Amino acid sequence: MSFRDEFLAQGWLKAGGIFDPSFIDEVRTEFERQYEELIVRGQGKPGYRTLGEQRMQLSVQLKGALLDPRLWANPLLMTILNQLLGEDFLIDSVACIVSLPGAEDQDPHRDHGKLFKEQPELNWSLLPFGIIVGIPLVDLTPETGTMNIFPGIRRDSKANRSELPTASRGDCYLVDYRTKHQGTANRSNQWRPVIYIVYARPWFTDTVNFRRQAKINMAPEDFATLSAAHQRMFRRLACKGAYDMTEADLLSAGIDEVTEPAIARA
Repeated sequence: MSFRDEFLAQGWLKAGGIFDPSFIDEVRTEFERQYEELIVRGQGKPGYRTLGEQRMQLSVQLKGALLDPRLWANPLLMTILNQLLGEDFLIDSVACIVSLPGAEDQDPHRDHGKLFKEQPELNWSLLPFGIIVGIPLVDLTPETGTMNIFPGIRRDSKANRSELPTASRGDCYLVDYRTKHQGTANRSNQWRPVIYIVYARPWFTDTVNFRRQAKINMAPEDFATLSAAHQRMFRRLACKGAYDMTEADLLSAGIDEVTEPAIARA
């Protein structure tokens, strides 16, 4: 069975050894730099969304190693996503979900509601329209916890089988937006930060999970340093509340024409 067939059948796929572990350590260092006050002193007021007791979603800024294309445009990952989402996919959001020591199991859930309530069968027959890529910044063990995935449940199945993928730094897992899952408890004494990048077909955007957060937190001057191909991956920044530009203007503008993101000023 090819990786594409496996993903379409199971609704998820683990990709081992995609990243250099030393690079992932650089990403973690940048994450910790941004949230040092929160991590070390429990202080600071970062923009975040609470996902239950001791679990939060942080809008990390794409700076330093987080801006490095090796993270979000890894060639092998791009090859896999091209087979699953078609050639013109984009990045819909980038966030870090952190489960603190003592975090309990989440309730099983899907990250988005049905797209077609009047024709429910379409929700399950479509090819993937959004894929969550989870990139752990620490090794995921039974103690730190992981994401519990209910494979093959892209339909409203009553099956209870689930899988708990452990992962080393450098691994990632891809999850169809329609697949039921849950974050599991953190029984360790360390934070469990996982970068979640949502890749999507151009016509789909998450309207549920980023109502009060930036989907993509990137300064205009950093966007300007990206190649044209990589800028195109971030064309969701053209939307209202981000760079407030049309997509065509965003991809043709120089840095002097891109204003500070409105959401960053809020």
